[in-house]
Amino acid sequence: MSSLITKAFENFSEQYLRLNSATIEQHKLIDSIKVCKTPALGYNIQACEDCGTIQTHYNSCGNRHCPNCQAINKDRWILSKQNDVLPVIYHHTVFTVPAELRTLFKYNKSLLYNLIFKCAWQTIESFSKDPRNRIEAKMGMIAILHTWKQNLDYHPHLHCIIPSGGITANNKWKSSPSGGDFLFNYEALAKTFKGKFMFYLKQYYKDNKLIFWDLTGISSAKYFYYLKETLYKKDWVANSRKSFKSHDSVFEYLGRYTHKIAISNARIKEVSNTHVSFEYTDRADNYTKKIRKVEGVKFIKLFLQHVLPKRFMKIRNYGFLSSRNKTPMLKKLFEYFEKPAYQKPKTILVVELIKLIHKVEVGVCKHCGGPMRVIESKDRPQKTRASPIIKVA
Repeated sequence: MSSLITKAFENFSEQYLRLNSATIEQHKLIDSIKVCKTPALGYNIQACEDCGTIQTHYNSCGNRHCPNCQAINKDRWILSKQNDVLPVIYHHTVFTVPAELRTLFKYNKSLLYNLIFKCAWQTIESFSKDPRNRIEAKMGMIAILHTWKQNLDYHPHLHCIIPSGGITANNKWKSSPSGGDFLFNYEALAKTFKGKFMFYLKQYYKDNKLIFWDLTGISSAKYFYYLKETLYKKDWVANSRKSFKSHDSVFEYLGRYTHKIAISNARIKEVSNTHVSFEYTDRADNYTKKIRKVEGVKFIKLFLQHVLPKRFMKIRNYGFLSSRNKTPMLKKLFEYFEKPAYQKPKTILVVELIKLIHKVEVGVCKHCGGPMRVIESKDRPQKTRASPIIKVA
């Protein structure tokens, strides 16, 4: 039985493509979701040699935007990060851009997504070096890009997990002055983030790096001038809070964000011949659970606007947690905190991961514990070259 997200794409994606343009990545996602965990991608059927129970497993598409495929990737990521936990307080900081920027973001995704990462880290790094904040140590940060609200509207923002302190020049840990309970003033963070973002945005405009849409009745110069003035007048938002009961829960908490996508199958409640209904949490209304019902083509459009550009890295590490610095610096910090020697994460096979996380042993009957034997299988089809007939969004 296909999932509701698959049913939605089967019902409405062709109509959507007749009415709208799509990027190569969006085309790939449409094709992937429609066959994910169906016989088209291959399968194996196993029978228990003791009790005769039949189990059928369909291959998943593996697309990073597919709601059917993220659980195992999230589990693997969390396990790989468990070795990186320090016995310090961690903070969850969110950097958000104003709503007036959203259309510009849609037409300049790679450029402006990269910019929000760049400005967030430059903001944290500048605060860590400022003597007034009394840290003056090399900090670290893990950042994850999200582009949606719960109701699927477009809303680019960055979730950052930041240890409350940093490593000094003599390889010791230095906590924030509050002992970790307070990171930085969030209003000051927002103002600095705003200043850095606007500096680069203006430079991008001067260098003709920004793409504009059909601005009926107004030039791009005048539009950008009004946009710039509006953005300077607005208060930008950066929230920072201590989010963890203990440092051991940091990456389990962060795992909720790393491989999360715009909507999960569980939130889709109904797919009819004309509409899709899904549940969302309205934070503006005291976190009330609500149902949004939209026409099927609009649901596809809402979902596809969150597809990331090709090879875009939505999870990034900075400071002493960056790929270049992490191993030598964590080795030194583990010695400082008198923890067991730091070990690089090992590659974990899917079979081992399923057993470790879900307590399910592949090849063993979940009813009686007997051995399972493959009685029928179909291999995953070889990848074919994508169609060159692609419309640009």
